[in-house]
Amino acid sequence: MRHIGLIGVGRMGKVLAGKLADHVKLKIFDREDSRLQAVAEELGVLPAASLEELAELGTIILAVPDREVISLIKDFNQLHQPVTIINVATNVAQHALESASAKQVVCIGAKFVAQASEMALGAEPVIIVNEKPAELALLAQEIFAPVGKIIIGNADIVTYINTQAAEKALTAAVLIEETLRCQPYANADVIKSAIRQVAAGILKAYADDDLGPFARDIVRAIRAKLRM
Repeated sequence: MRHIGLIGVGRMGKVLAGKLADHVKLKIFDREDSRLQAVAEELGVLPAASLEELAELGTIILAVPDREVISLIKDFNQLHQPVTIINVATNVAQHALESASAKQVVCIGAKFVAQASEMALGAEPVIIVNEKPAELALLAQEIFAPVGKIIIGNADIVTYINTQAAEKALTAAVLIEETLRCQPYANADVIKSAIRQVAAGILKAYADDDLGPFARDIVRAIRAKLRM
């Protein structure tokens, strides 16, 4: 089994670690030691004590917030040890990874069209792995094959995809909230249920091509308006 390090065990990192744990020899690291130890115990994987310990594995996945990616790459630059870094943070472009890395540190983006809580419930993500460097694309494809559907291409497009999906979904949620707020019986619980169960449930049914007749009529009306 391949030895892999993973940095960051927040929402996405923890889900990813859980999905990889049975397929690679995994060590995890997080700057919050209490969270690191709790996740390591829960998933039955080894915690790493330092970045140096992870660097010895040769391949590291960064599942950290965007703002931390470049600083971590610079930390690995200082270790003067060959290492491959796979970044899953959506908003860090491939050219930014390459510009920040020293000669012995090679980087590639592998970005998720997904949401961590849905993955935790069993949803299969689509993962777009950057096509270059080609040898790293093959490595990332091998590592993430048990996690989701792999597409080799321009991983940076995930920034646009996820932003558009998030903005449109949140716009719908805000509009539902504002529309229902002044209606009789539409208290906070009713509004939350309308968003969480009705709206979110219909979106999932739409994605799965499983809408009922009522919802299909609404879709036809919306498409007709868009064509006007």
